[in-house]
Amino acid sequence: MTVVTPLHRRISVRAGAALALLAAALAVPGSAAAAPTAGTVRWAECTEEGLLGFDCATTEVPLDYDKPHGATTTIALARRPADDPAHKIGTIFVNPGGPGGPGRGMVTVAGEIVAPDVLARFDLVGFDPRGIGASDPVQCFATDAEAEALYARMRIVPLSRAEISSTIGANLAYTKGCVKNAGPLLAHMSTLNVAKDLDRLRQAVGDAKLSYIGYSYGTLIGATYANLFPSRVRAVIIDGNVDPDQRTNHRLANKFERAGGFEIVLDAFLRECDKAVATCAFTGDARTKFDRLRDRLRQGPATLPELGTVTIDDLTDFISGSMYNVADWPDTAATLQFAYDAIFGGVTPSTLAAHSLPKAKARPGWSPDAYSYNGNDAGLAVNCADAPLPRNPALYPGIADAFEAASPTFGRAEAFSEVACANWPATTERYHGPWNRRTAQTVLVVNPTHDPATRYDFALRMTRELGNARLLTLDGFGHTTRYSACITGWYSRYLIDGALPPAGTHCQQDLAPFPAA
Repeated sequence: MTVVTPLHRRISVRAGAALALLAAALAVPGSAAAAPTAGTVRWAECTEEGLLGFDCATTEVPLDYDKPHGATTTIALARRPADDPAHKIGTIFVNPGGPGGPGRGMVTVAGEIVAPDVLARFDLVGFDPRGIGASDPVQCFATDAEAEALYARMRIVPLSRAEISSTIGANLAYTKGCVKNAGPLLAHMSTLNVAKDLDRLRQAVGDAKLSYIGYSYGTLIGATYANLFPSRVRAVIIDGNVDPDQRTNHRLANKFERAGGFEIVLDAFLRECDKAVATCAFTGDARTKFDRLRDRLRQGPATLPELGTVTIDDLTDFISGSMYNVADWPDTAATLQFAYDAIFGGVTPSTLAAHSLPKAKARPGWSPDAYSYNGNDAGLAVNCADAPLPRNPALYPGIADAFEAASPTFGRAEAFSEVACANWPATTERYHGPWNRRTAQTVLVVNPTHDPATRYDFALRMTRELGNARLLTLDGFGHTTRYSACITGWYSRYLIDGALPPAGTHCQQDLAPFPAA
């Protein structure tokens, strides 16, 4: 048994996007040689800090499903056993999204995912997808310092000719590092393979059909699985949805609409702030104030008393992250107001010190080990395998101008976020449809009306494109559904009994954007 292991075994987070054409038959189950039967998972008590008290295991899957008896790669899993094993229904697999996010830690927040009635009847299993976390992680550089040297040359919002040139050049150099160092797994990181891995995990735990919850990018895994293995769907919940056809076949349009989704939610944040006069610190024509702050930082960095230098990258990174969780909105508003007053006058240095605008930087992952950027590397590997983006780096400045004209806060950042895919090695391993195969059970599509990263339009299209799907809507804010007993209740009824919400069902969010004191 050959295990493909790159330089080290580590963890982290980021993204990219990308290329390649493919014969549709490759994506159909049974079109390639049959893979060996999945083995049984052998659980043992976890020994890693952070997973103590849960069960851990690893299992082998084919590195290349066209060579099912060849080299393998390891998938690492963690399990929270059912509270009532005598009445256990099966296993729910859960994926947090990304791509690039390890999933084993999902077992530690099981109570935030499903209600106690579900935890009583199901094992909950999180897994690190291939190439990520503890699953034979891909690694593009030997050390953090090597990766960070390239990140230092990139800008989130490159404006000048020099910034644009440096950002593009560093991204292309990042790809070269991945090709040089990441090993054979780099060519087999597509969502197509992750979905095939998921089916082997299902077999390995002994379930006849799949029960699954996927968030954000995890909805693409769920949609891909549903179309590869439609007869094996027991209960699939996809929450915070991509548009699968657009993401895999029209990625540039998808990036354009992603930027628009963030703009929609930012506008909602500013409107809700102005309505909450008593509780939102940024109230008082918040839209005008935000635009003034953004446009000032576009002109160059600002030095804030006791806070140091703040750039347009810092603001863009901060506000995009803040839109993900409505619970963060009051603090976000306070930070914006203090930054606004510091730049345009009105606040003393001692008051400002508690409201620092976080500095934009590449985000390392959760591992304390020597290499922190596995998730960044893996995110690029997945996105660049899954979808076509322009191969000519010279096109990206013009694309960014067009994006920015439509989405002035987020368009430029979105346009440059996956430049590394321009020179990513082409692969034929990707699934790009059809998306309408009728599944054995109805897929439950769940989405907030104001989701920045996976806008509500995407969920409407996901529901239409799948062959058998029902949409459940949260009238609320943030990335994926949260803070709603109504949504949690439908999760339970669907997972346990297969019950579906009536067509057109809307749930309310139980947390207001700016709660009364």
